Amino acid sequence: MEAAAAAAQELLAHEAPFTHWARYVELRIGRASRVVAVEQDPDSFVLGATVWDSSKTLFQFIERHPERFEGLMSICELGAGCGGLAGIASAIVTHGLADVVLTDVGPVLPWLRRNVRANLTDRERQRVRVEQCVWGTPVTRLKAPFDCLLCADVVYEKACVKPLVQSLLALSHRKTVIFVANERRAPAVRAEFMRYLDTYFQWQEVPAGALEVDGRKETIEVFELRRKKRRVPREMRIGTASEDWDHHKGLHDDGDGQDTSPSDVWNDLLRDLSSDRAHGSKVGVCDGSSSNDDNSNDDNSNDGNNNGTC
Repeated sequence: MEAAAAAAQELLAHEAPFTHWARYVELRIGRASRVVAVEQDPDSFVLGATVWDSSKTLFQFIERHPERFEGLMSICELGAGCGGLAGIASAIVTHGLADVVLTDVGPVLPWLRRNVRANLTDRERQRVRVEQCVWGTPVTRLKAPFDCLLCADVVYEKACVKPLVQSLLALSHRKTVIFVANERRAPAVRAEFMRYLDTYFQWQEVPAGALEVDGRKETIEVFELRRKKRRVPREMRIGTASEDWDHHKGLHDDGDGQDTSPSDVWNDLLRDLSSDRAHGSKVGVCDGSSSNDDNSNDDNSNDGNNNGTC
């Protein structure tokens, strides 16, 4: 817990104070009078409960370059956080014509759903879903693959890099365009991520001229990725839903043969976070774990039910 608290404090040290300590973060859509205002929790001890500067940069990149998203039929944001700014922007610029899925982990999903409802019109919201996605675990509920993946400020801890890349591979096909916005902080973490990029993706950095957005920090970079034409090795594949259920049986079985719902698991986590908060620790929840290395399924299609509408 001390390591997580230290990592959280280091991240906060690089952020603009207003971003994290205001109750709302507001961004204007072009020259129009429309404003997207997402609510955050500046008192929370969970990293995803506040908006990070890279997500604002990616939001503005999307809304100022809508031509990059024309014709896309499916878009997914990983690690959307409480605000889901990139997912909201993509729903706006595609005028409700694309299926948009915003994902994160349990503690921030209520915030994410509220912000989606508050900032999208009825038409824009018709094809938008909010779903839970733990990096490195099966993605059958998400109805992958997607035409576009969006990530903002997701490269923050070395242990999360491999699960993140596993999910990027599982959610994409070879024509999927992936945009990753991130702020340069920890050189070792960034180097680990770049190593995976070089191995599995063709990538380029979005030119600074295309990122001339309001208040952008020079330390924020945006990468455009596409999968390489190579077979995904066993250790990078994500297992089937049944394999994952067996692998994580301890999370679902309470000992008397009854399955425990994911919400119960997150209730336990939130109790732990509350306990840590009482002791003054700052906790960051990683969206992924690398416990599925031995799973072998790399099928990107799925039959998942749509239970995540917002």
